[in-house]
Amino acid sequence: MKNKYTFNFVVFYLLSYAIFSFASTKFTPYLSELGYSAFERGIILSGYAAATIVMQLVFGVLSDRYQTIKKVIIASLCVYGVVSALLFSTQGAVLAVYFVLVSLSGGLLNACCGLYDTWILGCKEEIRRNLSFIKAFGSIGWAAGSMVASLMISLAGYRGLGISIVVIVGLSLLNLAVLPDIDRVEARTRLSMEDFRQLMTDGRYVLLIFILFLLYSMVIANNCTVIDKMIDLRASDAQISMKWSIQSLVEIPTYLAGTYLLARFGGLKLLQVSSVMLTLQFILFAGAQNPVVLIGVSVLQLFSAPIILVASKILIMEIAPDKLKSSSQLIALSIFSGCSSLIVPVVAGFFSERIGFDFTLGCVAVLGVCSFLLTSPLGRLLSKGSKDQTGCL
Repeated sequence: MKNKYTFNFVVFYLLSYAIFSFASTKFTPYLSELGYSAFERGIILSGYAAATIVMQLVFGVLSDRYQTIKKVIIASLCVYGVVSALLFSTQGAVLAVYFVLVSLSGGLLNACCGLYDTWILGCKEEIRRNLSFIKAFGSIGWAAGSMVASLMISLAGYRGLGISIVVIVGLSLLNLAVLPDIDRVEARTRLSMEDFRQLMTDGRYVLLIFILFLLYSMVIANNCTVIDKMIDLRASDAQISMKWSIQSLVEIPTYLAGTYLLARFGGLKLLQVSSVMLTLQFILFAGAQNPVVLIGVSVLQLFSAPIILVASKILIMEIAPDKLKSSSQLIALSIFSGCSSLIVPVVAGFFSERIGFDFTLGCVAVLGVCSFLLTSPLGRLLSKGSKDQTGCL
């Protein structure tokens, strides 16, 4: 029987991820409509990656210090709603204005996605064990939101989309009011420079983060460079929304089966599968010359983002010492997701304009090959680490 709060968390994830998709999936089309080039869009989009890194660290410190995540989320959602409404209501402003608005909107939604999971993991066991089930509804909300956003734009324009975000934020906050906060821990370890030093001198941790960085760079390229290619192929707004929706829908089975997959195959094998499938996906992206084909290839999302996120959590937990369990997750997420989001849009946008989308996407496929090759030494390091911990030679 599901915990009594599960339904409320499901509704909260459903509504939140829907409005997150309203903004995230429309950043590129909106900036394109305003006349910005792929390179300029890359510069603007890289801003919210930097904002994500800062916000994830700040939110983590605030949550630990004041022993609350719920209040941080309430404040974040309020600011997200206002900033997103301003973004989609602003016409004819200079690039710097859009850089700031997109940075705040994108940074807040990305940081909140990570904070939501941390919130549930910090609750009681009966709530925590339903995390994968609840996250599946986040994917449903994202998929539905991607399609609804296109309908909203066709009926009321981008300004109407911004107003809708504000309205749904209000509904989310009403539902959030009944949800419990994290369990208070009186002696929680705080983030410090010593924590960074210990983590960054662990070869297993550093190599794992680098592999995750390579894989997540491919996820980011899927979200920006592939969309740019669809726009170049004159894909309609509905087709772009369909791509986002399909990607979200195919993630649902992976999230639902996350616990079983980890128990059956382990985190390392899941990363290897993700590396192979992402490489195949980008080879197909590079060769596709029709928006419909690009949409079809997006089905392989089943093996990318959800597997990476699920596997990364368990592998980091296995590597990190007990006193750094929370900090290690936060630092890793900031590096592999934040840095890839910061670098990839600019670099991919630069090369797309100079060597074309096809060749750029082909180069991205090489990252998957590199990540697969690196899982072998990671496996040896993990095995050695396990033996050392048990006192074996």
